[in-house]
Amino acid sequence: MDVCGETLRLRTIGPFTLRENLYASGLVLPKHSHSQAYISFVLEGSFCERYASRSLQCRTGMIRYLPGGEIHENEIQERSRCLHVSIDPSSFEQLSQPSVPRRPAEMNGLTTTWLAYRLYAEFSRQDSASAMAIEGLVLEILAEIARYQETQTSPNAPHWLKQATDIVEARFLERLSLTEIATEVGVHYVHLSRQFHKYNRCTVGELIRRRRVQYASHLLAHSRTSLAEIALVCGFSDQSHLSFLFKRHMGMSPSKFRSLAGLNSVEEPLRAAAAAE
Repeated sequence: MDVCGETLRLRTIGPFTLRENLYASGLVLPKHSHSQAYISFVLEGSFCERYASRSLQCRTGMIRYLPGGEIHENEIQERSRCLHVSIDPSSFEQLSQPSVPRRPAEMNGLTTTWLAYRLYAEFSRQDSASAMAIEGLVLEILAEIARYQETQTSPNAPHWLKQATDIVEARFLERLSLTEIATEVGVHYVHLSRQFHKYNRCTVGELIRRRRVQYASHLLAHSRTSLAEIALVCGFSDQSHLSFLFKRHMGMSPSKFRSLAGLNSVEEPLRAAAAAE
């Protein structure tokens, strides 16, 4: 069974086939598998994906990797739009084995989010250099997925640490303090700080800033909200604070990112799809 939904755009670049697909709310895709590996970038909306042993909630900004042959089912919970990259299995033969992801994976870190938005921008361009750029970006995303699978949080991490990380991930737009988080998970705030850095390889504050920058990138790519308002919504003190941290994390200004995200290039096909519903 191939990718379902309405295909808005389609390109084939070497061993990679890229599709921008639109899915109606309530659509259910029963158990199926793909012969090819898939990278999916959720441009908007959300859906649930279920495997034999677990389920995964895929939301806007997430990158999902699915190996070929993996049996799964999907339930579209709200109107969703995704960029799918299907990968010819023969292309993996040219890659070194450690760099080939072997298991389903989901990612929403700054590096992969930035690469995925770059990929979408190149997919939208259709100029003479976009094909070369697309091949390079897909390989970079595969490398990030493989690296992530090698360095996931240790299974020896205490359960309370996962709770603390989940609190930060869910409430990064709030004014959180170490003491508040530590109280909720039942440990001393100094112990929380040390263990959080040990297993997550960043401080609580660093993770909060990363998630705020990531959320800002989503608003920049999917809305015309002003930079000043985005800064306020994302918890930055002002627009200059947002611009400083955004450039430090993403390597470019918010305005440049918004341009590369290709917001203008997708408005017409989305209007047409909406009118057809």
